[in-house]
Amino acid sequence: MAEQARVQSIEALTRFRAAVAEFGDGARNALAGIDIELRRVRDWLEHEQPRYWKGQIKLWDQRMAEARSALHRKNLQRTDGFVPDVTQEKEALRVCKARIEQAERKLASIRRWVPQYQHALAEYQGRTRSLADASSIDVARMLAMLDRMISALEAYVSTAPPRDHPGSPPRSPANDAPDPPESPA
Repeated sequence: MAEQARVQSIEALTRFRAAVAEFGDGARNALAGIDIELRRVRDWLEHEQPRYWKGQIKLWDQRMAEARSALHRKNLQRTDGFVPDVTQEKEALRVCKARIEQAERKLASIRRWVPQYQHALAEYQGRTRSLADASSIDVARMLAMLDRMISALEAYVSTAPPRDHPGSPPRSPANDAPDPPESPA
C-alpha cells in the first residue's frame, strides 16, 4: 500500500444518509397525502355530487307538484264575482321550476367533468409514478449503498496502520516524514 486513504468525516456520510432517508419519507408521505385527496375528490365528483343533485331534482319536483296542487285548489275557489289572488302560488311554481333547471344543469355539468377529471388523474399518476418509484426503490438502494460505505470506512478506520517490519512502532505522521539530509562533517 503506497499511500493511506484520508478519511475526513464518516459523520458527514451519516448525516447525508439521514437526509436521504428523510427526503424519501417526506416524498412518500406527500404522494400518499395527495393520492388520498385525489381519491376523496373523485368520490365526491363521481358519487356524492350526482346523488345530491338527483336528490335536489326529486325534492323540487315534489315541491312543484305541491305548488301545482295549491294553485289548482286556489283556482277552484273562483266564483262568478270572486277571482282569488294566485300570485304566491305562481311564484312558488316558478321557483320550483328554476330550482329543478339549476339542479339539472349541475348534474349535466358533473357528467361532463367526470371524464375530464379521470383523464387528468391518469395523467398525474403517470407523471408521478417515477417519483414514487424513486422515493421508495431508489432511496432504499441509496441507503443500502451508504450503509455499506459507512461500514467499510468505519472498518478501515478501526484497523491499525501497517508496520514496515515486525517489531517497529506504528507509523505516525512524524515517522512518515523523510529523514533530514545528513550534513557533511
